[in-house]
Amino acid sequence: MPPQLLTPRHRLRRRSSSLKIQRRTQFFIFLLVAFGVRNFLPGFVHVFTGMYKAHGRRYLGGYIERPVPCHPKQLAPGYLLDKPEILPNLDDPDLSNLPGERVNHPKVGIIVICDGNVHSICASSVANKQAYADRHGYDMIYDEKIVDASRPASWSKILAMRKYLPKYDFLLYMDVDTVIVNFDVQLEDIVDYEYDQILAADRNGLNCGVWMIRNTEWSLWFLDEMWSQSQLVGAAPWQMLFHFEQRAFHYLYQTNIWRQKVGGEQFEKANTVRARTKVVNACVFNSQLAFYEDGDFLIHLAGLKGVYKCLTFRRYYKNALNSLEKYGSLSVEADELPPSLRECFFGNT
Repeated sequence: MPPQLLTPRHRLRRRSSSLKIQRRTQFFIFLLVAFGVRNFLPGFVHVFTGMYKAHGRRYLGGYIERPVPCHPKQLAPGYLLDKPEILPNLDDPDLSNLPGERVNHPKVGIIVICDGNVHSICASSVANKQAYADRHGYDMIYDEKIVDASRPASWSKILAMRKYLPKYDFLLYMDVDTVIVNFDVQLEDIVDYEYDQILAADRNGLNCGVWMIRNTEWSLWFLDEMWSQSQLVGAAPWQMLFHFEQRAFHYLYQTNIWRQKVGGEQFEKANTVRARTKVVNACVFNSQLAFYEDGDFLIHLAGLKGVYKCLTFRRYYKNALNSLEKYGSLSVEADELPPSLRECFFGNT
C-alpha cells in the first residue's frame, strides 16, 4: 500500500505539536535552571566565601598577635586599640561612679537571641550555652519574643540586654553562631571591676557578637543610647561600615575605622564610652574561625553564611558535646542533637 501523503493541514498540525513539545521542554529546563540558581548557587557562594573567612584571613587578612597565654586581664594589642585614648574637641571622660567594688558571688546571666534566619542552629546553640550555664551555676536566658521585627534581628540584642540586665550583676551576651568549646573557663575570671563593659577586638575593630556588661546606671544609659541611633538602621551597606547594631557601637565609641571611613559628626560623649569599655584580645572570649586555637573559650562563626555556617557549627558543636561527657549527663534543656545535614542543606540557616 503506497504511503499516504500529508496534506498541508496535517503538516501544520504536526509542526504545531512539535513546537508545543519544544516549548514545554524549554520551559521545564528553565524551571530546573532557576531552581538550581535559587537553591544551590547561594550555597556555593557561601562555601567559597566561608572558606576564605575560615582559612584565608589568617594568611591573607593579616595575622593577629595573641598573647601566650591568652589572659583576660591583658588588653588587646596596641594596633587593634583606638588611639588616641582621649579624642580632642570632645567632652572629657566621665568616670564618676565607676563599678569598682567587687561582688563576692555575682549573679551572672547568659543571653542568646535567635531569629528565623538561623533556625537550623538555634536550638543547638541555646543548648550549648545552657550546658555551660549549668556547669557554673549561671542563669541561661532565651527570650524568643524579644525580637523587634521593625529592625534587623541583631539590633534586638540591645533590647534583651536592657530588659534583663537589672536582674543580674553581669550579663554575657553571645551571638547564636557562637559555640562554647572550653567549659572550664569561668566568667568570673574575665570580669574586670574597673570597667562597665568588656568586648574583644579583631581586624575590623570592636565586635559586638560577644559582650559582657555590668549592671550599672551608666550601662543602662549606654544601651538606651545605642538603641536610639535609629538613623543608622536603614543605611545601605555601601554608605555605612559594618552591619546593623555594630554601626551604633562604633559610632558611640568613635573607633578609628569609623572616624576614618564614615566620619560625620562625632558623638560628644565618646571619650566616656572609650574610658568605661575594656577591649581585650579576641582569644579571651570571641575567637573567630580563622584565628581560633584549641583551648579558647569559644568559637564565633562571624561572617559565615548559609550551608557553610551550619556545617561548621555542626562540627564544633559535636566536639563540644564530646568534651561535655566528662562532666556527666546533661540537663533536659541542654540535651540537644546537632543540626542534621538535612537541616543544614535545606533548612533556614
